[in-house]
Amino acid sequence: MPITAGVIGCGNISRFHFSGLEKAGARVKWVCDLNEATARPWADKFGARYTADYRDVIADDEVNLVDVTSYSSAHKEICLAAIAAAKPVVCEKTLATSADDALEIVQAAETAGTIFYTSYMKRFIPAVEQAKALLPSLGTLVSTYIRAYQPWGDLWDAAPAEGFLAVGPDGTSVLRKLYGGGILVCGGSHILDLVCFFLGRPRRLFAHMHWPEGGDYDVQAAALLETDNGVVHYEALAHPLTGIGFLRDGWDERIEINGRKGRLDIYSSLWDDPEHKASLLVHYDNATGQATEYRYPAVSPFDRALAFFCCNIERGEQGAQSRLTGYDVDELIAHIELSARTGEAVNVNWRI
Repeated sequence: MPITAGVIGCGNISRFHFSGLEKAGARVKWVCDLNEATARPWADKFGARYTADYRDVIADDEVNLVDVTSYSSAHKEICLAAIAAAKPVVCEKTLATSADDALEIVQAAETAGTIFYTSYMKRFIPAVEQAKALLPSLGTLVSTYIRAYQPWGDLWDAAPAEGFLAVGPDGTSVLRKLYGGGILVCGGSHILDLVCFFLGRPRRLFAHMHWPEGGDYDVQAAALLETDNGVVHYEALAHPLTGIGFLRDGWDERIEINGRKGRLDIYSSLWDDPEHKASLLVHYDNATGQATEYRYPAVSPFDRALAFFCCNIERGEQGAQSRLTGYDVDELIAHIELSARTGEAVNVNWRI
């Protein structure tokens, strides 16, 4: 069946979803945002209807894809309503602002049999897909280093006095209200998804986090994760270093997977400039002593993700990506925060 989509939330991230839907040949019938001025350009571009009430989108019988690109704090209510209406859903990350809410969402989708995706688009970076295909060539996996270093400025000592990251009179920053956390949630969640994608669910972890004085969000989250495929050294860091990383633009996101027969190195580029900055994969084969570089043209992983989602929805299939993807990450976030606050290693309690 052809895709007729309603997009709920027209902030910055939505432009990548609109692009992906357009390239996938989907019809965008509705755009929804509380701010009409934000949504109107997209409504005009696609000849779509505008509404400030997401329930109008879900109530439309023609809509067979609800694309949720609102802030994470609004995801639960919208997703549960769409699932109850038997609508396939694509939801931006993170799925929710707590593991309990994420669990409730995916349990509802599993029970209803609804096609449901959390859009962790870094699975669709060509270098990541190629690395996944080459993973068996490494033999037994023994150690992985995986990190996201993002240039947020110097927030180490104290939260700023004003702006998005400032803690307001109610004791909460805008960042916390909308997304539920700092670098662990906003940057590290993608990397936790790739841990699960490459290595499977961790079973135990020990974590450290740093919260700046006066801040209600973290600027560093580091953890040792035990998996059935070796130990994972994980870190998400908000930093002030503008010239580090693969392309020396401050973005330093890297995955190193070591096996008994070789190594994979993935260097990822800035997430919101996919049209100009590509990623790199290096595969070292110990048997031959050769290192092979895989370089790809700059392509948007959002476009590739939406193409995958739309194709499966057209076929009426969930496909290779589990409904539980978003829950897996939110549960790991909760356990990393628990370990960091208690100073103790914890077993990961997978509830579904």
